[in-house]
Amino acid sequence: MKKEHVLGLVGICVVILLLSFAGMASDFMTRLIGNIDGLLLLFICLMMVGLFAGMLFSMGKEEGWLPTGHRAEAAPASNPGTQKPGEGK
Repeated sequence: MKKEHVLGLVGICVVILLLSFAGMASDFMTRLIGNIDGLLLLFICLMMVGLFAGMLFSMGKEEGWLPTGHRAEAAPASNPGTQKPGEGK
C-alpha cells in the first residue's frame, strides 16, 4: 500500500480515537452516565475505540511498525535422529 494512503488511514483512525475519548470524557464530566443516554454514549465510544484501535494495530503490524513476535527458528537438523530397524519403510 502506498505510504500516503497508509498515513491518511492512520490520520482518520487517530481523529476517531480522539473524538471517542472526548465523548467519554464529556459523558463523565456532564454526569450523563447516570441515565440511558449516557450509557449508550459510553458504549458507542468504547466500541469506536475498540474498532479503530484494532484497525490501527493491524495496520502497524502490516507495515512493520510493530514487532511481529516471531523468533528466528533454528535450522532443521540434518540428522533427524536414529531410526529403529523396520521404521520408515
